[in-house]
Amino acid sequence: MEMHQLEYVLAVAKYNGFTRAAEEIKTSQSSLSQQISKLENELGISLFARTTRSVQLTPAGKEFLTHAKRIMSEVIEARRCIHEYVSFEKGHISVGVIPIIGHYRIPNLLSSFKNNYPRVTMSLREKQCNELLDLLRESKIDVAFVQQDSVEPPFHFIPVATDQMVVVTSERHPFAARKSVDLLELQCENFIVPPPTSGHHVDFYNACLAAGFEPNILLTCSSVKTILGLVREELGIAVLPANVASADWGLGIKTLLLTPTINEKIFLAVKNNDDVPPSLKVFMEFTSKWINE
Repeated sequence: MEMHQLEYVLAVAKYNGFTRAAEEIKTSQSSLSQQISKLENELGISLFARTTRSVQLTPAGKEFLTHAKRIMSEVIEARRCIHEYVSFEKGHISVGVIPIIGHYRIPNLLSSFKNNYPRVTMSLREKQCNELLDLLRESKIDVAFVQQDSVEPPFHFIPVATDQMVVVTSERHPFAARKSVDLLELQCENFIVPPPTSGHHVDFYNACLAAGFEPNILLTCSSVKTILGLVREELGIAVLPANVASADWGLGIKTLLLTPTINEKIFLAVKNNDDVPPSLKVFMEFTSKWINE
């Protein structure tokens, strides 16, 4: 039994005849008739009752037709699935990133994916968290690395990295000689932090409110280098993720542990969508595997 014979049976059963069936499957009537007869001989039973005016399914033919339809449906689905894995090789992924991903291993993730799937093109859009989530909501990007897990239902979040906040002061600040500082001790300080659209800003602000005070935010800035430059000049202090603050930013600043610990997480955010493009599906699977390794 061959696949094209099943297709022939379905066509003849559809039209109750060989003429229109042959036209649909683009073969000659004689070839179609021969293949049906060959199949019937193989099965040892007639699938069609032939008259001069029509061709009708026999009881055995009706039973066979049910199985033939199911088989062909599975074959079509199998082809569709394979096509997904073939077609994604030429796909494109638009990735939203927050400015600090370079302080984590996310560049390694992107590089590893590109090395494994070189034909998938990739573009990056750097914005703050809330801006990236807006772009994701509007389907202007495919995925986003963000520092805040929104409670909004359109998104699904995959944890990628965990960090905690630390305090950064100038080396001449009264706290500079200490190893740690309590959050409540900072309520009279001036803060220089990332802008309100960043997940870090939201996390820090909410932590201060939970501790019983509203932080005095003197300035906001997207550039970590600028923030630390202003801290070095004693304009204020900063609260930053530990991985960001631990980079070599030069002399003149001091990093202190913050108590109680305020954890932060970086997530890969995607829209909840049943119709996920093949290239994006593979990227999400690759990211999950990369995280576990």
